[in-house]
Amino acid sequence: MSTASCWDEYSLSKFIKTLADVPSPNHFKSIHSSIIKLGFSRFAVVMTGLIGLALKCGALHDADKLFDDMPQKDVVAWTSMIVGHARHGRCEDSISFFRRLLASGTAPNWYSFSGALSACSGLGVEALGYGKQIHVQVLKSSFLGPVDPIVHHGLLDMYSKCHCLVYVQRLFDSMAVKSLVAWNLMMSAYLRCGQAEEALKLFNSMVAHGVKPGDFTYAICVDACAAHASIKQGTQLHASILKSGFDHDLVIRNSMVDMYSKCGCIGSAKAVFEAMPSRDPVLWTTMISAYGRCGCVSDAIEMFEKMIQMNIKRDEVAYLAVLSACSHAGLLSKGWQYFQLMFEEEHTVVAESEHYGCMVDLLCRSGRSEEALDFIEHMPFEANVAIWSTLLHSCRMYGNAKLGQFAASQMSRIDPEFHSNWVLLSSIHAAESEWDTTWKIRESMKDENVKKDPGFSWIELSQ
Repeated sequence: MSTASCWDEYSLSKFIKTLADVPSPNHFKSIHSSIIKLGFSRFAVVMTGLIGLALKCGALHDADKLFDDMPQKDVVAWTSMIVGHARHGRCEDSISFFRRLLASGTAPNWYSFSGALSACSGLGVEALGYGKQIHVQVLKSSFLGPVDPIVHHGLLDMYSKCHCLVYVQRLFDSMAVKSLVAWNLMMSAYLRCGQAEEALKLFNSMVAHGVKPGDFTYAICVDACAAHASIKQGTQLHASILKSGFDHDLVIRNSMVDMYSKCGCIGSAKAVFEAMPSRDPVLWTTMISAYGRCGCVSDAIEMFEKMIQMNIKRDEVAYLAVLSACSHAGLLSKGWQYFQLMFEEEHTVVAESEHYGCMVDLLCRSGRSEEALDFIEHMPFEANVAIWSTLLHSCRMYGNAKLGQFAASQMSRIDPEFHSNWVLLSSIHAAESEWDTTWKIRESMKDENVKKDPGFSWIELSQ
């Protein structure tokens, strides 16, 4: 780009788009400098392309500045900012740009709506109100022509991630033509809202309508079988996956390992793992979780050690999987070893509340309730209800009423609506034959209308 004679604003815009296919911060800086030198910065089409490149490179601050400096902004420029910020997880900024677009009097296009809906999906329930407002805007715009499928998909995804299943169903049923993406989103919504069986029924309906399943379809359905602990449907799906040629898809394989382990078929989970010619860190982590879930703790530890030996990247989820396995088996020294290893990783691994919770559980299972309390008090953040609950259960097991009282009070302080702590505490005092205290706690529970919820479970019976 040494001279301006070879270029006009349109050819330069096309060239920038090709760079955006393989985004590089160096390319962005170089072409930005050349655009200024050659005098092309006055052309909106060029600057819009440059903004798109900046966003693809993750240079959001540069994109914001370029956009703000544009004297006139068309819908393409606005949409680039809306979509780009949503894609990088800056969902609130994305929605802010959409609001500014409307305030400017510029008419949004379907991609503008899609980007804003994606931002609402990223924020979840807190953005439901604004998501509904966008839906109203879409309905108003639909009078000008048929709504693009990407907007329908965006609405389905937004309502799904806000757990508004009724809205998802209503929207899905209203679609005259349902694409594979729409079917997938509807199944995903059922699964997200705890209706795995409905997701599997919808899969059967989709096949009956002659729609061919894709890789994401199978992944969703296998996850539904895992959530429903349905080994019969899971094995049937496995056969369909093999028949359809999706058996080497990493996402599907990962879901299958998870499904078989949740159905208690660790041998099948291992067979799926070992049949995979290439394995990513996610698949390794899923297999460790599978071993831990099925009580094969030594296998879980062996697999984690293999990850270390083979220098396979271990993230927070991998560490949580192996710490959970150690916790369930009461392997305190091994758990401490892996917990400390987290802080020695070359890449950043952040110990979160779940990791600390595993360590509290390990100490509690070893009967070291006082040490667990000391560990909690020295954590870099305040303990949550789950961690205090672990300590309270330990106090019940080992008969430490005084510490149990303290743990229960901490739980009530954090979440006054959480009542099961008082059920446990009354059991602790009853076990110590402290009947006066037990009676007082149970009277308080009656006054607050606190009841012990009965436990229940279910199993799948072969027919």
